[in-house]
Amino acid sequence: MTRETVDSSSNLSLQQKARKLISWISHRDGPIRNWRYIPSHVLLRKLRSESAEMRAYAAEGLGGVGDVHAVAPLIDALTDNNSTVRRFAISSLGKIRDARAIDVLIPFLQDEEPDMRCAAAVALGELGLTEDRFSTPPIQVIEALINSITDNDRGVCAAAVVALGRIGNPQAVSALKALEETTESEWIRRYISEALHQIEEQNT
Repeated sequence: MTRETVDSSSNLSLQQKARKLISWISHRDGPIRNWRYIPSHVLLRKLRSESAEMRAYAAEGLGGVGDVHAVAPLIDALTDNNSTVRRFAISSLGKIRDARAIDVLIPFLQDEEPDMRCAAAVALGELGLTEDRFSTPPIQVIEALINSITDNDRGVCAAAVVALGRIGNPQAVSALKALEETTESEWIRRYISEALHQIEEQNT
């Protein structure tokens, strides 16, 4: 093989590498066209850290970035042995608003920890805010939240009531009115009143 052949082969390899690099960075999921790529890449690495504090930081941060590529790793983080990591993963899945999270978050409304149930109610409220929620409402979300308005923890109850008000589906009205008549908490009644007002406004 001549020197010219070696140089030509080397240049071709460099050209191929350059084209591959350009293709990667300009891809719709790459760092130029998708600003979320770099922070997501960094946080997803930290989500696999041995440090629970670092994993919690990453789980929280991914919700702020809002990259749908974080949904599957965040769902995996729901089984983390640290409750703070799980709670931040729940919250972030709500912020990203990807329907894949609905079925895995609903069981957390039965978690033994009130903070976890509250986070799940808030997150499911976010997941219920789809653009077509009036024509095709997320029934499983609404039904799960209706069941949670009678939670024995007032924080969870309030979070579910607020979520139903934001979603605005009239299916929740009868359950909210029934709770309004039976609850002894003036605080909860105020949340219910606001939720009913929101539902009425969104359906007139």
